[in-house]
Amino acid sequence: MKSFFLAWQFLTILPGRKSDQEINPRLLGRSMAFYPVIGLLLGLILWAAHWAFSLAFPRTLADGLIVLLLVILTGAFHLDGLADTCDGLVSGKTPEERLKIMKDHRVGTFGVVGLILILGMKFLALDSLPDPAVGRTLLVALILSRWSMVSLTYWAPYARREGGLGLPFKENLTTREMVVAAATSLVLSFFFYRFWGMILWLVVGVFTLLFQKFFENKIGGITGDVLGAVNEANEVLVLILMSGMLYWHPS
Repeated sequence: MKSFFLAWQFLTILPGRKSDQEINPRLLGRSMAFYPVIGLLLGLILWAAHWAFSLAFPRTLADGLIVLLLVILTGAFHLDGLADTCDGLVSGKTPEERLKIMKDHRVGTFGVVGLILILGMKFLALDSLPDPAVGRTLLVALILSRWSMVSLTYWAPYARREGGLGLPFKENLTTREMVVAAATSLVLSFFFYRFWGMILWLVVGVFTLLFQKFFENKIGGITGDVLGAVNEANEVLVLILMSGMLYWHPS
């Protein structure tokens, strides 16, 4: 259970069991097996909140509050990685320059633009969903995006030679945790959306592989910021795909 609570503490700001002992790096790798489950729990919280918001406010405002609540519950942790990644990719001309810019905690113009676009698309995609589909789609989006971080960590090399926040996860993530996370995300996706859930799982897997190749080309691998950026991108991807699917196949 230590690994589960470590994943919970790392991916949310919600209270959980804390240990006064120094964290064993091995637990960081083990904790990634629970990432899809943390996505599920976050999704359930958001589903319940959306139901409550919908009783008090118009649908559009309820959707906006859900996007805000997601940012709060995750501490904007992944959004910070997205902003840094956008700044580094656009402003840097070499892998070394890009990594240096990404390490700078200041947010530049391209980071701000990236945040506006990702949050705007997240809201628009969520708001376009029919009422009965909002909860399930949120669940699948959060489950698959968290799984994509595990997959990317396992398969991609780490870019920073001097190390970084994501390196202990990379070094201690084994095949067992990767398989558990992949199987969990697939089973949950199938449970909520049957055939379309499996398709979403496959599409996210393919896009994550494409992200891997892209970042290997741009900076030589991944960093903690890249993991956050890919998480945000895959969240939006699932919301957009489900919106399109339900638009053309409303039944």
